[in-house]
Amino acid sequence: MKFLFPILFLLVSLLAQDSFENWDKQYKLTPTTIDSHAHRAYIDIFTNKKATKAYINKAKTYPIGSIVYKPLYKDKNKKILVRVVIMEKMYKGYDSQNGDWFYAVTNPKGDDVYEKGRIQHCISCHNLAKETDYMFSESVMKKIDDANFAFEKVVPDLELYEE
Repeated sequence: MKFLFPILFLLVSLLAQDSFENWDKQYKLTPTTIDSHAHRAYIDIFTNKKATKAYINKAKTYPIGSIVYKPLYKDKNKKILVRVVIMEKMYKGYDSQNGDWFYAVTNPKGDDVYEKGRIQHCISCHNLAKETDYMFSESVMKKIDDANFAFEKVVPDLELYEE
């Protein structure tokens, strides 16, 4: 029951502005598919308009309703989509200690949710990017690289790529 409101909020938000079925028509932040050690898959990163605007402007805080879609592929050629990871910026107080982000992991169609809410392994990784509201950017990745924790280092701070 405690996840009912966040799930409904996510679903209404997705339907209202950026339906799940159209995640791949959103703004693509990654110029190439990334080999993500954190996700144990190859990924692309897409954002809705709110998240894209915040990303471009290097916002300190993303607006409520910002959505990030990460399709996870088995191979670099993107022949087999295995799941989709979603982040959505929630209302103030949803999870204040972790930037008020809601996380979900679904099957490729989005009709089977494997995990949702305050997913600890998502939170622990995204805590590395607190300074950019838990969103990885080139500057955050450089710091992580410097700490000898290299992955997803091609996400640019300012450029957008659309397919």
